[in-house]
Amino acid sequence: MKIVDIFASRLFAIHYADQKDNEYDRLMDLWNDIDYIVQFLKQNTQDIPPKLDVYQLAEDILDNREDIEDNILYNLERLDGFFKPLDNNQIGEFDLLRSKGRKNVLRLYALRLSENVYVITGGAIKLPLQHLMQHREHTHIELIKINKFKDYLSEQGIFDEDAFYEFINE
Repeated sequence: MKIVDIFASRLFAIHYADQKDNEYDRLMDLWNDIDYIVQFLKQNTQDIPPKLDVYQLAEDILDNREDIEDNILYNLERLDGFFKPLDNNQIGEFDLLRSKGRKNVLRLYALRLSENVYVITGGAIKLPLQHLMQHREHTHIELIKINKFKDYLSEQGIFDEDAFYEFINE
């Protein structure tokens, strides 16, 4: 596992050893692949309201992916506006806070290091009728990834932005 700087030392992503790309690039590519998206939606119809058309939802996902990329690129100074606590009941801002950035059904999962500084650990398509991350395998895997990364940083004694920058520059 490597930590890769994505944008201006504010947004980082994990590059897992078994993947070709870091999580940000991998997800942006995946969410730009209409064949993958349609296949995913057809395999998860139980989480799609009957009134939604799979092909229209797939087109919406392509648009949402572009919106996420633009939002991040043009708002690097305000990433706290995009990423919110993963736990909807969490109040306040803390370092090493599990977070999610979202646009409709797309989710980027990240750990907040400090104000406007995040490390992306993964992402998923979370469909309207799915409620908790633990309820579907693909989102449960993302929950495990973010928890493991948080534990890893804690084990390394990294609890804030300064310690993180020291760690990645070693």
